[in-house]
Amino acid sequence: MKTLIGTPIHICKDYSMERWLDNVAKLQKVSPADLLLVDNSPGTEYVEKVRGYCEKYGVQNYRIEHLEISQEVGIYMRVELSQEMIRKEMLSSNYDMWFSWECDQIIPTDALDKLVQIMKIENCMMVIHNSWARWNPDILNTNMGCTLIKRECLEKYGFLPYISNIDPENEIIFKERVLKGGDNYIEVYGIITPIVHLNL
Repeated sequence: MKTLIGTPIHICKDYSMERWLDNVAKLQKVSPADLLLVDNSPGTEYVEKVRGYCEKYGVQNYRIEHLEISQEVGIYMRVELSQEMIRKEMLSSNYDMWFSWECDQIIPTDALDKLVQIMKIENCMMVIHNSWARWNPDILNTNMGCTLIKRECLEKYGFLPYISNIDPENEIIFKERVLKGGDNYIEVYGIITPIVHLNL
């Protein structure tokens, strides 16, 4: 099945970007997948910097799109609009799955294969693998930072409209849409290990 790694990025995560893209390149050698990055930084300068990182680490089949948006709308709206851009790109192409993978999480190169196996066994729309919060390793992070989503799920459910600028739980709203629509997902922890959630 054809997979798209799709990730919103911003210059504020530059502290993790080189290490993450090195991880992407290594994972692509084990599990071939295209990469789409949606940059919501101010201006387009960061796009060129990230393009240099991709070339440096040998990332394959990548594209970087820029979302021109006021930074005043806040991080949650920017991320959700970026996710919606990725969803639309996936649906307009012949991808079967979207691997939503945050750019501050370092994972083993067999992670995608494990998520695919779980999805097949459980016959679910999404597999969400949880990790620790980057700011506190004692807190479980239950967002969609490492999530595999079937095409059929994205055909039925979108990320818009966004909820509010102060709502950090937009992924919870997406999960609720899936359940309310009569579909399913599974959340797991500890199957992909280690997951290193990078911090400043």
